[in-house]
Amino acid sequence: MLKSIYIFLRYFPFYLKLYWDFKRVRKYSQELLISVKSKFKNWEELVDSANEKRMMDYIVVQTMWASGFCLLRGDRMKDNELKSIVNISALAPLYDDFFDKVELSSEKIHFLVNTPFDYKAETDIEKLFTEFSQNIHKNVVNIPFYLENALRVFKAQYDSKRLVSDKEITRNEVESIAFEKGASTVICICNMLNKPLNVEEGVIMNQLGAVAQFLDDIFDFWEDFDEGRQTLSNPSSDIDHLEELFLKEVSSFKKHLFNSSFKTGNINAFSCFLHGRGN
Repeated sequence: MLKSIYIFLRYFPFYLKLYWDFKRVRKYSQELLISVKSKFKNWEELVDSANEKRMMDYIVVQTMWASGFCLLRGDRMKDNELKSIVNISALAPLYDDFFDKVELSSEKIHFLVNTPFDYKAETDIEKLFTEFSQNIHKNVVNIPFYLENALRVFKAQYDSKRLVSDKEITRNEVESIAFEKGASTVICICNMLNKPLNVEEGVIMNQLGAVAQFLDDIFDFWEDFDEGRQTLSNPSSDIDHLEELFLKEVSSFKKHLFNSSFKTGNINAFSCFLHGRGN
């Protein structure tokens, strides 16, 4: 308890800015949801309460660690950056469903992401996706670079379909597919910021993506189990070994972070923010 209080007080300016960004995220997210809901009379059928909560969870988690990354750099998240990341976080669960639950061709997915202003939506779910996608295009500074990163996410998502198979694939293959899915997502979000990642930042965020995907697979264990999806946590009969593998990825992330050229105070504050403990 005393250590937690000490950490909070020591890095109070960092966490205060983070809190202000949380308030900004919450305010914009509420305004966005009200605006989007007004365009769909069948909102509750289109996005039920569970999926709406999932959407809001994506928004908070992804936008806040992006805010933390800006603070790690010594910057503050700009309004256009915040809006871009809130909107890509809002469409993330819809995007996942396009690969897992909704029959949608690769060509249509590309159009929804690349040219949302020209795309003629045929269904309400496509119309909803274009609402968020259009907002991204309005706020991202470098659209061609964003689309380049989004293509990497698409390829990783498409490749992850291999994880649903009657034939068990090797652990190395599962890790390769899963880590690329996590890394591509984190890299894409970071490169939506006005200042793209440099080489050092890319290495750190790539590893953060691996950790994030591991966590995601742990939290989605039962859903993945029911769907017959192989993940970083499924199948697994040895919880101790699973914990060991996860902590190995966390250790690798922290090694890259603490050996980086960021200011030491920002590194410590960012690390505590992500992991809830010091180095």
